[in-house]
Amino acid sequence: MAHAEKKPMVLSILIPSYNADCTRLMADLASQCAAHAATHPDFSYEILVGDDASSRQDLTALNRQTAESLGVRYLLMDENQGQSRLRNVLARASKGTHLLFIDSDAQVCTPDFIARYAADAPRADVICGALRNPKPPFAENCTLRYRYEKKAEGQRPAAYRNRHPYERFTAFNAMMARSVWEQIHFEERCRHYGYEDALMGLQMQRLGISILHTDNPLIHLGIDSNASFLHKTETALQTLLTLGPPMTLHAGASRVAGKLAHWHVLGLMARIFSLCRGIMRHHLLGHHPSLTVFNLYRVGYYASLLRQTKKH
Repeated sequence: MAHAEKKPMVLSILIPSYNADCTRLMADLASQCAAHAATHPDFSYEILVGDDASSRQDLTALNRQTAESLGVRYLLMDENQGQSRLRNVLARASKGTHLLFIDSDAQVCTPDFIARYAADAPRADVICGALRNPKPPFAENCTLRYRYEKKAEGQRPAAYRNRHPYERFTAFNAMMARSVWEQIHFEERCRHYGYEDALMGLQMQRLGISILHTDNPLIHLGIDSNASFLHKTETALQTLLTLGPPMTLHAGASRVAGKLAHWHVLGLMARIFSLCRGIMRHHLLGHHPSLTVFNLYRVGYYASLLRQTKKH
């Protein structure tokens, strides 16, 4: 029996960026892609970086200069798009049969990162790589995000994620067939931080798109300060409220708030949060923040948002 001819693969690596130094990431990816293309004539590639109207002109200039030297396409937005819309802009501008989305705060940490994605491409519609935390030490004011990420490590091995493939989808390090993105664009209502990946996972589940999670890693360098992470969390919960079902039926804070509303104690939770918010923030911005307090803060903050909405 004759073997089916292997289809050529054109890999588009798409990196949305805002005030980030992407020089090392671009160089590492370009090096690995060139090496793989040299030994695999059915493989070709392109790298696109989308600068979301960064305010750091020094970083923009540095990234553009590096991109030009590496043959990377550098798209500078006239105004801020938000990460979801920018991912869609990059996808439209790309030519690949496969789209590899990588966040700009990622770092390549293995010599076969691209080769593994190329080998895994036929195995599923979507291949979701792994996220590794950087090694400590970190600044004292980054302990909240670090503890949050450390706790999440138990859910990051591929074996665990493959038991919950749609819930664990993230575009931090993920490749999809172009046909997948053509069916499901990133939700452009998510202008700011939070929930665009989770919503896309739900859409993939609805359409029966196959996902394979692997242990092909990138290091996540974006360990925010406590203040920045708390602000991002509040922004994400505001986004969650605007999205409504089905997202609010799956996200933890909104599900708990829904139960509180069912038990007619949502208003009580919002009032308690209002009284305790300052104390909780002081604790979470300190040197030894508790994840239990963080989770209570999330539920209380969402309950207060929901209560305000119901009033209007």
